[in-house]
Amino acid sequence: MRGTLNWDLIERIAGELGVTSHACAKWRQRNSIPHKWRLSIVLKSGGLVRWEDFVRMDRQRRSLLQ
Repeated sequence: MRGTLNWDLIERIAGELGVTSHACAKWRQRNSIPHKWRLSIVLKSGGLVRWEDFVRMDRQRRSLLQ
């Protein structure tokens, strides 16, 4: 999982948290997960998704936008 997010895992966890499949598809398309969901995803993943994964995702996104 290091390097890239496991989107299947993210979508499964998000669904358990009540996020719609449409919203998850937008997250994947944008390669960005809203901050309000991040902590819940990290906690629910049991360590499979780490906070550092979001930091890396944000850095990659910023570098693409520049």
